[in-house]
Amino acid sequence: MLKTVYSIGLLLCACVANVCAAELMPVPVSTPQPAEMTLVRHQQTLGLPDEVKAMMQESGIPDGHFSAYIRDLNADVPMVVHNDREPRTPASVMKLMTTWTALKVLGPAYTWKTEVWTRGELKDGVLNGDLILKGYGDPFLTDESFREMLHDVQLKGLKQIRGNLVVDNSYFSIPPQNTGDFDGEASLVYNALPTALMYNFQATRFLLEPDAANQRVNISTFPTIPGLQVDNQLKLIQGACQKGYYKPGVKLTGNVVKIAGAYATDCGKNFILRVLTTPEDNVFNAFRDVWRSEGGVFDGKLQTGTVQASDVLLHTQESRTLGEQIRFVNKWSNNVMARDLFLSAGAQTAGEPATLEKARAAMADVLQKAGIDYTGMVVENGSGLSRQERVSARQLGSLLEAAWRDPYMPEFMASLPLLGEDGTLASRFKDGDLRGRSHMKTGTLDGASAISGYMLTRSGKRLVIALIHNGPEAGHGLQDAILKWAFEQ
Repeated sequence: MLKTVYSIGLLLCACVANVCAAELMPVPVSTPQPAEMTLVRHQQTLGLPDEVKAMMQESGIPDGHFSAYIRDLNADVPMVVHNDREPRTPASVMKLMTTWTALKVLGPAYTWKTEVWTRGELKDGVLNGDLILKGYGDPFLTDESFREMLHDVQLKGLKQIRGNLVVDNSYFSIPPQNTGDFDGEASLVYNALPTALMYNFQATRFLLEPDAANQRVNISTFPTIPGLQVDNQLKLIQGACQKGYYKPGVKLTGNVVKIAGAYATDCGKNFILRVLTTPEDNVFNAFRDVWRSEGGVFDGKLQTGTVQASDVLLHTQESRTLGEQIRFVNKWSNNVMARDLFLSAGAQTAGEPATLEKARAAMADVLQKAGIDYTGMVVENGSGLSRQERVSARQLGSLLEAAWRDPYMPEFMASLPLLGEDGTLASRFKDGDLRGRSHMKTGTLDGASAISGYMLTRSGKRLVIALIHNGPEAGHGLQDAILKWAFEQ
């Protein structure tokens, strides 16, 4: 079903980008005392393994470009440290800090609400006034949830709206930004910006469907955007669905979207996602289309505003729990969901509206209480889609150690991609002995690559591993060599 496609496919929003000019604030500097830990075995701390050093020399990787921190959770000192206190660009591994902060501040059972308010008289199914949608930062208000919400509103007796739709995004208060600020790719979903009321990660969906009878690929758009034209230049070909055949090119020029390339018949139904409107317009377009598809009547316009004291609450939609949502954030590296989590933690600790300053303070408080030295750490937006964020390998390792001893460890660990099995790690080590032996978060930007998480070694040891590589040569090769070595320890 279409709604199922939405719920799964829209999660693929990994970081791939270039520059960031956004102003930010560092996390306050402090050096708290480490938390107590029961240890049962001693070991010697080592530098990088000789075979890894040889690989770095052969590949021309400067020693100063790489950081490593590896620790047996039953040992009193790390197994391997290398430049482990050097703050580096973590890319999406930053989401470990954000999702852990959200777990500690909000709790795994936390849910977000989206409210529907009426302004005016509601009588006999007709609202003589405006309908207001107020968001509270639900990171996963997908098409399925949105349709359920509007269906329930109509079940409560509202069928016709003789006013406008008011979108209330006041729960978040963040500086104005453009989706293209990071790398100029304004329409790509990984660049979507956080908003208190976010429908489907702010994405417009282009559904592709092979039409063998007419030898063409049909394209449908949802939600519809008034004035948008689709230039369909897809060519239908017979055969297997290879990578080049289900990711056609998309180019936006003015109000024309050109979709071109080859599309294989075996690909079946698939879709492309792009951010083409403001968050408010996206909500409005989706509301208009869904409301009418459910049999409702609405011909109003979009307004932005806030809920007033005289407005009447008609319906509240509850989201999936935080424990469920962090799996989407970490396994698929969803940037805008991470940013909503980050802001939500700030609002929970310091009150609404959510701000970046409140969110940074919330993270600093969580780290301090866990006994993590966050000296030198820099937090911009909590997603890792940043050229300014900085974290050291030791700080990542310390976070993982603290999480291991925490009651919320199962929820946190289960949110991480499983090596060779799912998420961003589905294709790494899928055919070897390491498959399924690690829960780890990956991070990738141009010039930055990182991986961090937990490994169960061949001998049964549980390791914490944090690897960060910054430099033009950054990639997976060095990381994979260390993972192989660690697995045999």
